[in-house]
Amino acid sequence: MFFTIIFLSIYITMVWLAPFPYWRTYFILWKHVLFNWKKEINIKAKSRQLKFLLKYLLLCPLWTLLWCLDELLFPGYRRQQIRPIFIIGQPRSGTTFLHRTLAEDNKNFFAIRHIEWRYPYITIQKILNLPWLSNKLKTINYWPDTEAGEKAAKMHPDTLFDWEEDGIFFEECFLHHFFIFLRFPYPELLSDLDSFPELPNKIQKHILKTHKKVIQKVMYLRKKDVFYLSKEVTSHNKIESLVNLYSEAKFIMVFRSYSDYMSSLLELVRYSTLSKTDIDPIIIPGWKAAFVERMRRHSLYLAELHSRQLDGKICIYLSFEHVTKNIFSSTERIYDFLKKQPDFLYLQYIKQVQRHQKNRKRGYEYQKEDFENLDGL
Repeated sequence: MFFTIIFLSIYITMVWLAPFPYWRTYFILWKHVLFNWKKEINIKAKSRQLKFLLKYLLLCPLWTLLWCLDELLFPGYRRQQIRPIFIIGQPRSGTTFLHRTLAEDNKNFFAIRHIEWRYPYITIQKILNLPWLSNKLKTINYWPDTEAGEKAAKMHPDTLFDWEEDGIFFEECFLHHFFIFLRFPYPELLSDLDSFPELPNKIQKHILKTHKKVIQKVMYLRKKDVFYLSKEVTSHNKIESLVNLYSEAKFIMVFRSYSDYMSSLLELVRYSTLSKTDIDPIIIPGWKAAFVERMRRHSLYLAELHSRQLDGKICIYLSFEHVTKNIFSSTERIYDFLKKQPDFLYLQYIKQVQRHQKNRKRGYEYQKEDFENLDGL
């Protein structure tokens, strides 16, 4: 009995000291799993959701321990000075292609891998970067080996060692991001997952401070004083806070026609959700309407932000067509904007990518829908 009390006391303390998640969201997820019953979300799907939440709680003390170990063993990471470049814009507009292409220039940029966002601990990353282990991890696909997972992988390739967007961190660690909606497709839940500006100021500052520490940790591991290359195209409501946090921040905004990007995004979100829940969310009453309305507001907010805060001094604008059809010219414009020069080897790499793009076959199809009501940029 005594040892049980000691164990529980230590466990509760470690959970209390955890750097993440945002606990209010965690308990809201529990509320929907337990009490929001829809015939379209079956027991199997709810079991997966319960397993996800229980696993998170079970491992929380371990994450606290690893976070504290980093503070004790590698305090030098906090001295890293971040110079961020944020790739923003509309989803399905070539931003992943641009992000991963620029990330290959490690003399000017560093990006963060999927597995680094998911396990943001220097101690763990030093182990995962051992050659024999990293070579195995490079082959592990994020998407499950199912028909839905296969299509999602074609639309958005993602291995654990791929360069990935910041949203992976907010999803996997804080449980507060649009991506969580893909695991918990309750229409009534979406606004609670995407409400960063409405969070208490203390919570907002904690989330962004923790995010900054993760970037510093990866920069510490890379041992290079270069630009940090970020990508966030599904939750722009943090941008104003990021502008205030990073006075030297630069932005690359990529835009695409609404009808095109929404049709493609709807398909990806459907198959992402299907791969994680075994449910096609389009059959859930109110799901599509909630998703489309969220993206409409998101697009209008981005347009307003573009006109109010992101002028030509801190932001460069590129079109989907320009990025995907002429990556060489697009990167040339970006380097001029940043007053940087790529080296000869990277220029050769870009030319090779350009040739590959001309011969690239998409490999998947989706239904084109008309979203005329989306009138933003």
